[in-house]
Amino acid sequence: MKQAFAVIGANFGDEGKGLMTDWFCRQYPGALNVRTNGGAQAGHTVCTPQGDRHVFSHFGAGSFAGADTYLSEFFPVNPMLFQKERTDPALKLGKIYADRGCAVTLPCDMLLNQFAERGRGEFRHGSCGIGIYETLLRSKKSEFCLRFGDISDIPECRRMLADRMREIHEKYCVNRAKELGIRGDAFTALFVLINNECVIENYIDDLITMLSQCVLTTSGILEQYETVVFEGAQGLLLDMDRRDYFPHLTPSNTGMKNILALLQRVPQCPTEICYVTRSFFTRHGAGRFDTESSQLAEKYGLYDKTNAPNEFQGAFRYGLFDQSAFAESLKLDRKYVPDYAKISAAVTHLDMSGGAVLLEQGEESPELIRKLADAVKLYKVCGETADDVTAE
Repeated sequence: MKQAFAVIGANFGDEGKGLMTDWFCRQYPGALNVRTNGGAQAGHTVCTPQGDRHVFSHFGAGSFAGADTYLSEFFPVNPMLFQKERTDPALKLGKIYADRGCAVTLPCDMLLNQFAERGRGEFRHGSCGIGIYETLLRSKKSEFCLRFGDISDIPECRRMLADRMREIHEKYCVNRAKELGIRGDAFTALFVLINNECVIENYIDDLITMLSQCVLTTSGILEQYETVVFEGAQGLLLDMDRRDYFPHLTPSNTGMKNILALLQRVPQCPTEICYVTRSFFTRHGAGRFDTESSQLAEKYGLYDKTNAPNEFQGAFRYGLFDQSAFAESLKLDRKYVPDYAKISAAVTHLDMSGGAVLLEQGEESPELIRKLADAVKLYKVCGETADDVTAE
């Protein structure tokens, strides 16, 4: 590996990480695009100048640019959503590598998540209902953990998987449902679904198919590529360690922590860390949002093509750019930034804000972001494709 780039969201997600990942992969053809955290709840939108559009969840957002994807050990895989996403006719994929250590999401993880979130009513956590937290929590218990590398003998794995799932349902899910407060009719309905034979068999079909479409590997794959583009998911304000925003967080480290762990396994190389923000703030889901403004979207004509209102996250929320939150997030992430790395910043959606950063005290030049990030390079994005990126 001769050079590396890391794309990290600085806010609550939805900053434009997909666009910037696509841009870096276009600058360096043949790059390896590494998913470094989160899971299939990510929604990284990429639009090409030719008119293709895809919201990347499992696959690297550099796929349109010809990049291969590596799902690192920090990325829980979801065979059901992998297959669903793969059917998009616009999708263009290179090789898909999956780490042997990837935790595997089961239908019970998703169902436990969804039933628990519905039961919280007005106190919902803002979950996507994909079961990421439930997957990672179950995976901490060795007797109930299932990792992608555990599934290798295809002829024999169907029976093994079915038995394993039923064991997890009986010995783990019953107690977990009670912990989540799922009782009565909801408890009964939950286990009717979890134990449904069609659900189990269809899931196993998806898992076996996914296994056949991925190359099982380890982080050693990084050394086989000259350029690696690390693609973070969610944003720094959603990091699992940001207790000041608890409980409305994502169950992963969203910044440099996982990326540093991967970088430390390969020889040191020039590395650029790009923190991405919109020219205003957004949030999809419940939780603290200090600069939220109900009038902002109407005043500037703000819109979002990807984040439609949904049962678990509600409507997309808009707010002014929060200087203190942005600066504090980058400060906290600095402890995982190696001394040899250079910092850059990207400001997206400038076309929606008239080329300015939207602050409480008025509009400000994007140069403000360079200053706050102490960045050596600034990327200005006035549109939705890689052709709309200007590097300064």
